[in-house]
Amino acid sequence: MSVLGEPVRLGPLVARNRIVFPAHLTNAAVARLPTAQHAAYYGARAAGGAGLVITEEQSVDPADRPYEKLVDGTDPAVVAGYRAIADAVHGHGALVLAQLGHNGGQSSSIYSRAPVDGADDEPDPMFREVPRVLSDAALARLVDGFGLVASHVAAGGLDGVEVQCSQASLIRQLFSARSPRAEPFLLAVLRAVRAAIGPDRVLGVRVQGDEGLAGGLVTEDAVRVAVAVEPLVDYVNTAVGVATRTLPLIEPPMGVPAGYAAHVPSAVRAAVSVPVIGVGRFTTPEQATEAVASGSCDLVGVVRGQIADPSFAAKALRGERVRRCIGCNQECIARVGLNQRLGCAVNPAAGRESVSSPPVASGGARVLVVGGGPAGLAAAVAAARAGHAVTLAERSDVLGGQLALASRAPERRELANLVADLAHEARDLGVVVRLRTPVGSVDGVDAVVLATGARPALPPWAGGLERVVDVTDVLAGRVAPSGRVLVVDAGRGHPATSTAELLARRGADVAMLTPALVAADALAPTLDRERWRRRAAEVGVAEYTDRVVLAAREGLVVDVLEHLTGTVTPWPADWVVHAGPPTPEVPDLGVPAVRVGDCLAPRGIDAAVREGTAAGRSM
Repeated sequence: MSVLGEPVRLGPLVARNRIVFPAHLTNAAVARLPTAQHAAYYGARAAGGAGLVITEEQSVDPADRPYEKLVDGTDPAVVAGYRAIADAVHGHGALVLAQLGHNGGQSSSIYSRAPVDGADDEPDPMFREVPRVLSDAALARLVDGFGLVASHVAAGGLDGVEVQCSQASLIRQLFSARSPRAEPFLLAVLRAVRAAIGPDRVLGVRVQGDEGLAGGLVTEDAVRVAVAVEPLVDYVNTAVGVATRTLPLIEPPMGVPAGYAAHVPSAVRAAVSVPVIGVGRFTTPEQATEAVASGSCDLVGVVRGQIADPSFAAKALRGERVRRCIGCNQECIARVGLNQRLGCAVNPAAGRESVSSPPVASGGARVLVVGGGPAGLAAAVAAARAGHAVTLAERSDVLGGQLALASRAPERRELANLVADLAHEARDLGVVVRLRTPVGSVDGVDAVVLATGARPALPPWAGGLERVVDVTDVLAGRVAPSGRVLVVDAGRGHPATSTAELLARRGADVAMLTPALVAADALAPTLDRERWRRRAAEVGVAEYTDRVVLAAREGLVVDVLEHLTGTVTPWPADWVVHAGPPTPEVPDLGVPAVRVGDCLAPRGIDAAVREGTAAGRSM
C-alpha cells in the first residue's frame, strides 16, 4: 500500500488515508448560507477518494465580512446546509470538518457597513481600513461566537472543527502583533469549541508558519503555538503567507516547486505528537507521496490538484495518472478574486458540480477533430468518452497548439502538462491521433469539430518590416532577436512578459512597452505579477507604461506616443516583438463544423477546454 493510503487517527476518528482537501474559498454561498453546490463540490472530492475534507471558512461574527459570500456560521439556518454537506461527504466514506475563523483587520465594511475589528489599528494594505482595536470584552464575545458556530457544526453532523489561525485570521494577527492576549485568546477559543462539539468529534488548528513579511511570524512561531495548543487539539495544520499582503505565497502560480512550504510542517512535526498536515502546491501523486514518505508531514493537503482532478486521491492510491493542475490560477484564484464562483481551466466541471450537465449523445458516430491544441484534445477526449470513434488531425508535428509554444518560455513550462495529460487520455480512450496531417477531405465522417486555433496578427504600423515580428515567431525559434529589443505588450499578459524574459536571459537588451497604466496588468489576478516583476528586475527588462506605437520606419525606428505628455518620441531598436490579439484560423472544409477555442474567438485556456469538452459531449 502507498504511504498515502495508510489510515491515520485524528483524535476520536480515523481518516481512511493521508490525502486532505483543505479549506479554500469557493464563492458558492447564497445569502451567507451553504448551498447545494457546497455539498456537491465537497462530495465530489470525497467520491474521488480524499480522506479528509475541510470546508471553507465559516465566520464566527456576522459583522466580519471581507467578501460577499463568506458563510455566516452564527446563523442557525446553516445547520441544514451542514447536514447536506455531511451527508454528501459521509456517503463516500470521508471525514468532513468545518473551518471556523474571524478575519480581523483583514476585513472590510463594504458589505457589513460596520467598523472593522482588529488586533491593532494598522490598516490592511488591501482594504485600507483603520480597524477598531478589540477590547478584552469584545474578544470574549468572539470566544462565544466560536462556540456557537461549533455547536451548529455539531448539530449539522459534521465530524469536527478546524480553527483558523493562519492566512486570514484575527488570531494570527494577534500573534503577529506580539500581543500578550494572543495565546490566552486562542486557548479560550479551543476550549469553547471543544465544549460545543464534545469528545467524539475532531478539533484541529491551522497555524501560520511564515508570513513572508519583515518582522512577521516565522516557523519558530508556528512551533511555539503548536506546542501550546497540543494538549487541546487532535491535529495541527500549517500554512504560509498572509491572504492580503503575501497572497502569492498561499496560492503560488506555476513555476513554484512542490513542497516549497515543507519547512513549516517538518518543524512542527518534530515538536508535537499529534498528526501534522503539510501543504505546498502538490500537483501529482508522486509529490504528495514524497511529502509524507519524507517525514515532513503526516497528511498532505492538496487543493488545486483535487480541483483539477476530483479523483486525484483515488488515482494516487491506484498509481494512475491524474489530470494535473498547471498553476495558471485563471479560473480558481482570479475568478474568486472577481467575486465569481470558483472554476478550473483544466476541469470545466469544477465549481459546477451541482449543475446538471446536458445529456451525452449516444455513441457510435465517426468524429473528426481538426486541430490538436487544448480545445481539440478536450473535444477528442469527451467524444471518445461518449463512445464515438474519434480521429484527431493536427497539421504540425506536435500536439498542443499555442500551449506548445507558450510552454517554451521561462516559468511557463507546466502548460505542457495539460497537453500531455489530455493526449494520454485521448490515446487511452482509443482516439486516433494523426500528426503532420492537413485536412482536405472530410469524407466518411459524421461530425467535425474545428479547433484550428488562431494565427498571429501584426498591427498595421508594422509595415511589413522584416524585423518586426510576433511573439510566436520567437517562441517557435523562427527568429532570434538580439541587441536592442522592444517588446510591445498589446495583450497585457504572459505572451509579452514571457518573451521579454526569454530574450533578456539570452543576452538581449529588452525594453517592454505597454499602452496600459502598468505593464502586464493581466498577471495581477492570477498572482503572477509579483514574481514577474522580480524576475524582470533580475534580468534587466525595462518597463515603459502609457505608451503607444504609432509607426515603424526603416532603420529600425519606432514612433512612440506617450499618453501623459502627448509627445512622440523616435525609438531605435534592432528588433520589435509584438504581443497582441491573434486572428481566428477558420478553414472552409465544405461541411458543417462545430468551432471551439481560438478559432471561434481567441481567449484563454479555460475557454478552449470548456468548449472542446462541451462539443465532444454533444456529438
